Amino acid sequence: MMNQDTNFGNGKLRRSLGAWDLFFLSITGMIGSGWLFAALDAADYVGPASIFTWIIAALFFFIIALTYAELSGMIPYSGSIVRFNQYSHGSMSNFLIGWAYLIGAVSTVTVEAISVVTYTSTYMPQFYNTTVGVLTPLGILVSIALIAFFFFIQFIGVNVYGRLNTIMTAWKLAIPIITVVLIMSLSFNPRNFYVAHGFLPYGSAAIFAALIPSGVVYAFEGFRQGIEYAGEARNPQRDVPISLIAAMIATIGIYVALEIAFIGSIKWNIIGIRPGDWSELSTSSWASGPFYYATKYSGVLVLSIFAIVILIDAFISPFASLGVYEGTSARSFYGMARLNVIPEFFGSIHPRFRTPWIGLIFTLVISSLFLAPFPSWYLIVGINASFTVYAYLSAGITNTVIRKNAPDIHRPFKLPAASILSPVAFIVASMLVYWSGFSIIDFLILIVYAGLPLILLSRFREKVNVTLGSALIISAVYWFLITVVGFFGYTGRLPFVYYWPIISAIPSATFAYAYLRSRSIEIVSSVWIIVYNVILGIMSYYGSLGTNVIVYPYDYLAFALISLGIYIFAVRTGYNTEDLKNLVAYGPVAE
Repeated sequence: MMNQDTNFGNGKLRRSLGAWDLFFLSITGMIGSGWLFAALDAADYVGPASIFTWIIAALFFFIIALTYAELSGMIPYSGSIVRFNQYSHGSMSNFLIGWAYLIGAVSTVTVEAISVVTYTSTYMPQFYNTTVGVLTPLGILVSIALIAFFFFIQFIGVNVYGRLNTIMTAWKLAIPIITVVLIMSLSFNPRNFYVAHGFLPYGSAAIFAALIPSGVVYAFEGFRQGIEYAGEARNPQRDVPISLIAAMIATIGIYVALEIAFIGSIKWNIIGIRPGDWSELSTSSWASGPFYYATKYSGVLVLSIFAIVILIDAFISPFASLGVYEGTSARSFYGMARLNVIPEFFGSIHPRFRTPWIGLIFTLVISSLFLAPFPSWYLIVGINASFTVYAYLSAGITNTVIRKNAPDIHRPFKLPAASILSPVAFIVASMLVYWSGFSIIDFLILIVYAGLPLILLSRFREKVNVTLGSALIISAVYWFLITVVGFFGYTGRLPFVYYWPIISAIPSATFAYAYLRSRSIEIVSSVWIIVYNVILGIMSYYGSLGTNVIVYPYDYLAFALISLGIYIFAVRTGYNTEDLKNLVAYGPVAE
């Protein structure tokens, strides 16, 4: 049985969240800046067929969410997503997955802060430089202030934030729904769906290519929030799966309706571009506030007045999401510290407020630093989404391995047709990563590889018989090589045929060294990530979103089949870990 509180370090996490709180946390995560910007950006990439982009993303995420629903019921801890793979593949594999997720979670705080300030710039233009499309220095400072505000809210305690979030989410649910109803009733032009080049102006490939860079995938990523706060739920094994599935169903309907409403609301003469020239939307005057301008310039008095409400919501929606993601990032630090793959102090719980305060501090600092190179929602959203989706690769394989090694463990929610949906969940996540395009994938893999020495500098080094002195030397050499080779490869100074084998050899050699020192099964079970990264880079470079040597749709089909092969390989390298044995023997123990 789980106690009312969970221990770590010198304090306990407070268990105070119910099913409705978890439902609203997931809703808050999904209905943030995504609804404010992604409808325009998706239309920019795809045209009216962007409706299918939303539907495909929704179906994909629903499959992934179902897989996580089973895992979260079995393993209901705070920061669970950075911990699940530990139970099937051990520390090394889980660290690399968790590291990618942590980067995604922290940068999400930045995305939501940017969103608030960008919409605010419609009436406070000193925050945003419309000429180059980025925040001004003052806008960056205001974004940091917003991040700091929620640092204090989260620091005081999740009980306070849980109640505040429930109130804010009720508002967040209402405004998009009212927006859809008003636009479709008063300012909807169905001819926009067939204007100029028709319903599918850029071909079917655009439907998939838009998933990551347009922010559509980003909009759905928030489903995980209920999972992240599982350790602070009163009855996590019952409430987490139920709230997760309910939140996904509600959000799917809202986003599809919003895209339909936005397309029908466009006034081409007012926006100043030729009818049907969808690719000009992201550089138009509407880009900084799509639904605000769609209602303000509708020519309908009711909608013009409602535009003010949208401006208010443009503050509240991402503002609330910002707070949720700030807590998520801190709990990811906490979860990784619990697994001894980063220094233990990251998991410290404040003795009075019982919140992961060290993780919150690092989240505040890192998310603020992200504002310097990425001071625009459109600049950072694709990169952010790729890191988070990369972490979702582990859901399907982890679920399958745990089912194989612990078939009788208590599962409050059991994934139906798991033998089909688990591999599909992996393939879906893999394809979403692939659709990021080579430029983002290259950056993604470089950052994933760059994190590898951190686990050697943690207590994990004792498992692979590496001394602290050796770990320091290896890390220094490793980071030097990754930096030099990565720079010349990423900037195109080193041809891909040389760059990719060299950059792949650096972590491979590190894996080999750790294995030769320890003969650890944890190293063997992690090889699937290296294999995946090597093939992902090659396919994305030569595929239709890279140099187009392998044209659409053959590259999509080929990579889907390759992903299935890697899924089978990853499942076979999984094993009955000590953590899984303890989970079977003792159940979810108090932390």
